[in-house]
Amino acid sequence: MSLKKLNFPDEITSVLRTKLEEEKELIFDSVRKKWLVCTPEEWVRQHAAQYLIAKGYSIHHIQVETGLKTGFKTKRSDLIANSNGKPQVLVECKSPSVKLSQNTFNQAFNYNNTIGAKTIWLTNGLQNLYWDCKDNKQLEELPRNL
Repeated sequence: MSLKKLNFPDEITSVLRTKLEEEKELIFDSVRKKWLVCTPEEWVRQHAAQYLIAKGYSIHHIQVETGLKTGFKTKRSDLIANSNGKPQVLVECKSPSVKLSQNTFNQAFNYNNTIGAKTIWLTNGLQNLYWDCKDNKQLEELPRNL
């Protein structure tokens, strides 16, 4: 399979399961427990989910593509990591070919107005940006779940 190398530790990539079926690349979503077509964005999303788990967030408290209302529209968040029943991290994933921009941040910030996570994480798999919503500042890395 010709999947792009992303900017995640090798141990994250090594736990991902992929297969070729009927000429389609599939990836196993360990949160939802099902095989999905491995689009570039899905490749990033699955890395991000495993990274959350490596940072101490429980696989049982991660939500994938959850519907949410923003104003009058229904949207889908890529990943939400919860702890003690509260959203801790909102993750917005993009394909590696999509540059992270102010529009990407605005999209995630708009979603977070509904969700109320402490941290926003923007990733295209090559670049990772973390934002502390409480102190309104950029972080160097994703906080561990304590």
